[in-house]
Amino acid sequence: MLIIMNARYRYAKTDYRTKLGDLRNRGTRFYSGLAILLLVLIGSVYYTLFVTLLPIEVNNSMPYMTPKTIALSMQPAVSRNLADRRFILKVNDKETEFRLGDFEFTASPYEDGFSQDVTYKDAKGKEQTKTITTVGTLCFNETAVHDFIYRLAKEYGTPMIAPKYKISGDKLTVYKGSDGVGIDYDNLIKTVSERIKEDDYSPIATKIVTLTTPEVDIDKIYSEVRCSPSNAYVTEDSAGKPSFTADIIGKDFDLEAARNTIQSQPDKSKWTIKLTLTYPEISLKEVRAPYCLDVLSTCTTSYKGSSKERTNNVEQAASNVNTYGDFTDGFIMQPGEEFSFNKVVGERTAKNGFMKAPVYLSSGSSEDYGGGICQVSTTIYCAALYANLQITERHNHIYVIHYWPTEGCDATVDWGHLDFRFKNNKDYPIKIKMTYENKKLTATITGTEDGIKAKMTADVESVVPYQTYYKYPNADNPEGKTIGGDKGKTIRVWKSVYQDGKLVEKKKVSYDAYQPLDKTVYTKNLPEGAHYGR
Repeated sequence: MLIIMNARYRYAKTDYRTKLGDLRNRGTRFYSGLAILLLVLIGSVYYTLFVTLLPIEVNNSMPYMTPKTIALSMQPAVSRNLADRRFILKVNDKETEFRLGDFEFTASPYEDGFSQDVTYKDAKGKEQTKTITTVGTLCFNETAVHDFIYRLAKEYGTPMIAPKYKISGDKLTVYKGSDGVGIDYDNLIKTVSERIKEDDYSPIATKIVTLTTPEVDIDKIYSEVRCSPSNAYVTEDSAGKPSFTADIIGKDFDLEAARNTIQSQPDKSKWTIKLTLTYPEISLKEVRAPYCLDVLSTCTTSYKGSSKERTNNVEQAASNVNTYGDFTDGFIMQPGEEFSFNKVVGERTAKNGFMKAPVYLSSGSSEDYGGGICQVSTTIYCAALYANLQITERHNHIYVIHYWPTEGCDATVDWGHLDFRFKNNKDYPIKIKMTYENKKLTATITGTEDGIKAKMTADVESVVPYQTYYKYPNADNPEGKTIGGDKGKTIRVWKSVYQDGKLVEKKKVSYDAYQPLDKTVYTKNLPEGAHYGR
């Protein structure tokens, strides 16, 4: 009757408040009004703490329910805090905590449960309707519970191992299991389930007993293993964010033959059964491929210290890569397609947004439109190497560059003469995206993970010293300014290719000769024996 009163009072608060107002005006009935108010408050608290969190029971003692609702057998609702609930298991007088959240206990409203409108009459006799969802099957991680029992049993002897199976490729291996000690699993789960429904989390006493492993149930295994193939597919939300459903490989085996194999070889500890596999027409890889979600490689170089003109050129070239053609957030290449740096970045002119900045020449350095964009081509080149893409054209600089740690891994470009090109030799599309922030330039290549990674190493085979020259300082080159000063080198670069972490190939990438870059010092104070030159 308390639940009846709770419902009536909760849905008749306004009516009671009106009545309380009348009672307060009647001094003689003050205490009666206060009593009713307290009853309403207690009823509301009870409803909030218990009726909304704990089991909702519908039975024919509630006269305000309709016959349709009375006929409905509603299972107990489980608290939202179920994951934090725990039992103390007393195993042979030793206490162990059994926290429901560790075993993924949930109450599913979608299995044997459903929603229904509950119709009742409030305190004024007016019909009200409330939708209540019944709670169906109690779900949990059976494997985790079995593992928990196994660990407990190990303290008291050799645990019982139940039959199990494992699938590897087209082979199903069934393991017999072995006798031992343990806890009665079925009885434990039954007790836990009943206690949850009763909201009773008092200690549970159990014992370690000798258990006989069950017989292999090949029919049950068959029902669990056998399945039809299913294609992978993708759905997108309103913002275009994809969500993927994986493909399922169909599996089947000859049940009668498997049963005969197990029955005719009772002394074996395991049996291997051949599976018939049926592959779906559309795999998860194929569905994910157009989105280029997996990072295949990423390389970052710094242009800190660059002039505003060189900074402009680096960022303009990087932006052109991202927005080439119809792309807005990175250049996408289909399998077999080739990337041309000159074609994608475009001619380096003032009209195209480029400025004059230093460029390397055989005689030293000069200024030209687009000076500095070789840092962009080099950064992409390194990313392409690490992704093991096929390089189809690449040229080294005249001098060794230092914005990438592995010497010899550079790619220079010159409009109309030298290009940097590579091909997408993957089975799926790839995406080249450039980012630049805080004077750091990053080239990231994404696609579909294929387990292939590459590493670069460089051997310096010869070194040529540079010459030092002195010049008198001027307005553009003050006292003490130094330009250049790099040794010439002959460098051989090697690429080691790994498949799923295993070295499968090591090959030469390039063999380049770099000229020495002579050093120029601007000073009025020549060292002894030195003279001004060049």
